[in-house]
Amino acid sequence: MTRSDIGLIVGSGFNRLGLTVVARSPAKTPYGAPSSPVLTVEVAGVRARCIARHGETHAFAPHEINYRANVWALAESGVTRCIALNTVGAIGPELAPGGLAVPQQLIDYTTGRAGTYGGDGKPVVHIDFTDPFDPELRARIAIAAEAAGYDPVGGVYGVTQGPRLETAAEIARLARDGCTMVGMTALPEAALARERGMRYAMLAVAVNYAAGLAPPLEAGSPPITAQIEENLAVGIQRLGAVLARLIPDLARS
Repeated sequence: MTRSDIGLIVGSGFNRLGLTVVARSPAKTPYGAPSSPVLTVEVAGVRARCIARHGETHAFAPHEINYRANVWALAESGVTRCIALNTVGAIGPELAPGGLAVPQQLIDYTTGRAGTYGGDGKPVVHIDFTDPFDPELRARIAIAAEAAGYDPVGGVYGVTQGPRLETAAEIARLARDGCTMVGMTALPEAALARERGMRYAMLAVAVNYAAGLAPPLEAGSPPITAQIEENLAVGIQRLGAVLARLIPDLARS
C-alpha cells in the first residue's frame, strides 16, 4: 500500500466520497485545533492525509473554519501537494449543476478571516499569488477528470462569506467581475497553503445555479435545497471517480 505526500481538504459530502479512513491522528497547532483530526485515507491503494474542512459532522460554517490550523496540520504531517474538493454554484454558462471545475483564479469577497501566518509579532510574508492554484497540479487534476469521462471547466472562483447563499444582485456583481462559479471556502485556504510552500489546486463540483440564474421552475419542482442535495449526490460520485485516477497517478511521481 503506497504512502505519499498527497493531502486532501474535503468539504460537503465527505462521508459519501467512499474514502476508507484507516487512521485518525488528533493534531495540535500553534493556531488551535483543525476542523478534524488528520485522517489517513486510502484511495485506490494509495494512502493520503485528509482534513474534513467543515468537521466530520459538518459543524463549522465557512467563516468559522480554522483554515490556519487545517493547512498547518497537513503541512506538518508531510503534505506537499494538496487537492481541495469543493462545491460551488454555477455562474458562467459553461458550467451547470453536476459539472466539474478546476478553477484557475480567485476573487475574494470575504471579511474578517485570519488569512496569514504572519503578523502579530511574526514575520510578514508577501507571497506571490498571481496564480493562486499550482499550474502543474491543476493540469494533472484536469487530465484525471478527462480520463474519467468528464470535461472540467476552468475559470474564476468567487469566494463569498456564507453560510447563506447569495442574493441575485450579488451574483450579478460576481458575473460582471468575471466569476465562473461561487463558493465560500477557497480563501484563505489557498493563500495559507502557498505560505506553507504547499502546492495546491482544486477540483470543484457545481451543485446549483447561482441565485437568479436558474431556469424557471416547473410546477411541482423540488425546492432549491432538494435540488442541491440531488446534484451533490451526482457530483460526489464524479469526484470519487476522478480521485480514483488522480491519486495513484500523483503517487507515481
